[in-house]
Order: sequence, then C-alpha cells, then structure tokens
Amino acid sequence: MRGATGRIQVTSKANQMELNDASELSDVLLSLPALSSTPQDIVNTCLHRAKLTLSFVQAHPAIPLALQTCTSDIDTLTRHMLNLALYGKLNNYNDHFLQHIIAAHLATYYLAASNLASSNLAKASKNESISQKKALLTFINEHHLTLWRQIIALQKVLFTSQSIKHVGEVKLTSLQRICLVASVFSYCTESHSRSSLLAFIAQRIPMMQRTFLHPIASLISIPLPGASVYVKAHPAIVIDIQKHHALVHSPSRKEDEKILWVKRNTLLAPKNLYLSFEDFTGQYQACENARSVKGEQSFLPATFPVQRPPSALLEIIDELQKADVDVPNLCQKVEKVPSFQQFLLFTASLDNRLKLPVTSLKQAILTYGLERVGDMLVQHALIERLTQHQYPLLAISKQFTSLACGIAAQLTSITKTKFTPQSAALVTTFLCAPLFTLPGLKVATKLPVSQKDYFQIGKAFKVKGVSSWHAISGELAENWHQSATWRAIIHQSGRRHAEVAASLQKEHAILQLSFGLAREYLFPLNARDAATDNTFDTLVKSVALKNEDIRCVMERLGEYLFCPLNLHE
Repeated sequence: MRGATGRIQVTSKANQMELNDASELSDVLLSLPALSSTPQDIVNTCLHRAKLTLSFVQAHPAIPLALQTCTSDIDTLTRHMLNLALYGKLNNYNDHFLQHIIAAHLATYYLAASNLASSNLAKASKNESISQKKALLTFINEHHLTLWRQIIALQKVLFTSQSIKHVGEVKLTSLQRICLVASVFSYCTESHSRSSLLAFIAQRIPMMQRTFLHPIASLISIPLPGASVYVKAHPAIVIDIQKHHALVHSPSRKEDEKILWVKRNTLLAPKNLYLSFEDFTGQYQACENARSVKGEQSFLPATFPVQRPPSALLEIIDELQKADVDVPNLCQKVEKVPSFQQFLLFTASLDNRLKLPVTSLKQAILTYGLERVGDMLVQHALIERLTQHQYPLLAISKQFTSLACGIAAQLTSITKTKFTPQSAALVTTFLCAPLFTLPGLKVATKLPVSQKDYFQIGKAFKVKGVSSWHAISGELAENWHQSATWRAIIHQSGRRHAEVAASLQKEHAILQLSFGLAREYLFPLNARDAATDNTFDTLVKSVALKNEDIRCVMERLGEYLFCPLNLHE
C-alpha cells in the first residue's frame, strides 16, 4: 500500500496464494497475528488478507451471493468480510479503497480478539498484548490511516448484532454507517428477514447515504445461487448468476441438459427455498467446467482499464483523421456508443445561443467541427474511465478537474495559443489524472494540498510516489494516443515557466494558471506569498492577460466554486 504520506508493502510469499474455497479463506482470516508481530507486519497482514478476500469474491461471486440466503455453519467473520466485499463491489468501490476497509475490519477484529484473549494470559503475555495494541494504534495515527481509525472506533459493536442499534446514530461518518450496515446484514439475519432489516435501516440513515442500500435491495428480489427454482416446469438449483444469465442444475432433465445456462428472466421461484450452504458449495464445485464461460458480463460491475482508450473511441478518432471525413459514417460509429451520443447531444444543446435542444447527432458534431469533436470525445471517455469507481476523494477530485478544465477552456478562448478550448480542457484532464490514479489518494480523506507554489503543477499536492506528477500524466497521454505536441506540453508542465521551450510557453502558462487558480479558489489561503505572486504575474504576462480578465473568467465559472462532501464524512 502506498499512502499519500508514507509507504507500506506486503512482502509475504503468500501474495501469490489463490483461494478457491470459503473454508480456506476462513482459516486465513481467523488466524490471529503472532504477539511478536510489529505494527507494520499486522497492517501488511490485514492488507494481504483483504486482498485475498477481494480476489476470492471477484473469482467466485456466487459464494457471497449464496450466503445472503443459504443457512451455513461458516464463521461469522468470514461471512461478514464476504458481505463487505460483495456490497462494496456492487457499489463500484475502488478496489484499493475497499481493500483498506476490509483490512481495517480485520485489524479491529484482531484487536478485539486480543483483548478477549489477554484476560486469560499470564501477566507477561498480557502486557505484551497491550503493548502491541498501543503500538498498532500509534502506527495507524502516524501513517494518517484515517479510515482505519474510524472503523476501529466501532470495535465494541462492529462484530455483533448490536450494530443494528447504532446504525442510525447522527454522529457516524458515512464510512462508519456503511460498515455498520454490512454488519447488520451479517449478524442480524438469523432473527430478522433481509427485507425487514432493509426497511428498518432505510428509515434511520440520511438520504444521501442510502445509495449504498440499492444493490442490497436488488439482491432481495432475485433468485440467488442456492435457490430452488423452476425452469420450463423442471425443478432446478441456481448454481451461478451473471448479468443476464444463470447456471442451473436440473436433475429431472435429459443427461446433456441437466446443467445449462438460461436467461435469468425465465427463472420461476414460487417460494423462497434454498439449499444449505454446504450442499450448495458441493454442487458449485461439481459444476466447475460449466461455470467457465466467456462472453457474458459478470454479475459484478465491470472494470475498464484506465491506461488504454476504448476501442470504439479509437475507431472514431481514425475516422476523424482521414483527409475526407465521411460524416454519416462517423455518426454511425458514434451512435454505437450511447454515452458518446448522449454527451454530444447534451453539450450541443447547452452551447447554442438559443439553448435549443439538439436532437440530430450530425448537427451536434458540426456544431463543434470535426477537429474539436475528437478532443471532446477523448476527454469524455477519459473522465468516464477515471471516475468509474467510488472512493472518498472522488467528488472533490472531479470538482477540481472540472474547474481546472473550465478555466483552461475560458482562458484559451481569450488568448492566442496552439490550444482550442476543447484541446486545452483535454490536456488539463490528463494533468489532473493522478488525482484519480495515485493509490495513496484512494484512501486519503483530504486532498494533501500544498500551502505554497500554487502555480507549479508538480508541487500542487504533497504526495509521494515513484514517478513525478507530470510523468504519470504524460504516460497516460501517450497510452491514449495523444499528439507529440500535447505530450511535450505535459512533460514540461513540471518545469518553471522560464525553463520551458519558447514555442510552448503560452500553452504552459494556460495550464499552470488553470491548475493554480482551481487550487486557489477551492482551497484558498489567507494570502499568496511573494514568490507565488511573482509566478502568477509572469504567467499572466506570457499570454497577455490582465487581472480583470482572470476575474471575469472566474465569475463565469461561479457554478463550479464549491466543495462537495466526501464519502467518509
């Protein structure tokens, strides 16, 4: 784990370990760290076991899905961690963020278990256990693992059915409430139905935090793995499910039709009948070959690679680069991606003078011109990829990026540079990309904003990493097939203005001003220092702007000047 302020690494050879059975995972999770373990060893152990849990759920989503309804003798900790991983993935949580949530739960469990065990230990061992606990808490504080502190604070109720009494507490952060919701569905289902628990919780938590319940609610209304169903009048057991299909075992069918994939909407479940979890896992393992299918989308939300563009986008860009663009053919390629089509129609409707709705894709494309449409679509696709998963700083990172892009576009429209407003916004998006890709920022609760050097992109945020800020942005731009000129501008964004090639100084000034002004307006200081003032004046003069121009630009972007709530608050 690489944090915003430090670095923790897992060095165990068990990194390569793969689990294919819930009982194997249970053995791993229930094994307490040795009393001789250092705090860093404990944190790394928890992170490693959390990663194993996530990998297991990704490879076998049917197992935690079956545990929603099947009776089981599996230990409650394993059920709890599988539920947490499942709900997090269904809510599109970033894997690194979710890994830390699960790891913090494990650390909390081990602390609680060590408290219980220490009462039965000899005095020397008891003192050693207490010292280990204090050292771990000190380590967590020193490494600014705020998410861990919030979860450890729930220690007394997190692993009991008492969590249901506290899930509506006003003082809880959003993250703490999410943790208690997962706890309720792990420890209270024996005495209450899932639907009654859902109704109880929904009435007691703030509306803005109810989105976490949506996937849980959807699981109540569908036949899950382990369910007894009918398929065309034949009784069957659901073995696995994907987005649109389910694998069923129907013993009454012909030999070659006993195990088959069917559409999920053809399943009939007149009663909520389920196998025991142990019986289900036996059938699940027996159907291993039938489960190995390709082409269908997993039941869990898909993850798309950030480091390469969508193939459909590349086809559109190839079409735009032709000497004689066939506009009808271009429209057909854009229509194949509904989000691209909706994006162009929406923006064209906002950008025409009369604000008339644009319903023709061809009209939307011609509104901007063929050259600018390409930059707009690349930026849209890049933002989609960067923001596909939830984590605490996602909202503020999006806000910062939107504001910086808006400033870049506005400044370009009143200056003479190589940029168009669209290309300036695109290059600015690449420069903001590390906000969405640096692992340490996935688990931070506040952006580590630097208190000086406002108009130097590389020093804007206090983060530690192997690569520099502009190197990360430049690599992403290269992977997304950006021109050599734009890549050169990104590469030189880490330099002071006087050190930049003369041919790129105006574009460099636009980017530095956009980044710096966005940071200054969203995270203001009482006053700039003299060095920052001098840098600002140099950048403004480079593109022949006045302070009045800057004020007008920021007034036009007033709708972006707010900071949204973070996920942990």
